[in-house]
Amino acid sequence: MLSKCANPECSEIFRYLHEGKIFYLAPTPDVQIAMGMLHPALYQRFWLCARCAREMTVTWGGTQAKVVRLSVPEAPLPPSVPKDEIGRRRSRARAASAGREDG
Repeated sequence: MLSKCANPECSEIFRYLHEGKIFYLAPTPDVQIAMGMLHPALYQRFWLCARCAREMTVTWGGTQAKVVRLSVPEAPLPPSVPKDEIGRRRSRARAASAGREDG
């Protein structure tokens, strides 16, 4: 039975299905061998509270379930503008402002 968050550093108690995230993990071959199972009949269930589920997931680590941090995708870097393009843009801006009448 699920009773608390699977994150060992969290003490949040499981109360409602709509709070957090339940993980339903099928046994890996390593787990099956360790438990002496011939077929994957036993599935493990784990629950992470809403706060932990935003940052973590539950996976098999060998024969034990592990709570691991989600990888954060890096934001793409903005495309760089070549220095010669910056010079051309300034020249065009100066030329455009020189022909402008202020009046």
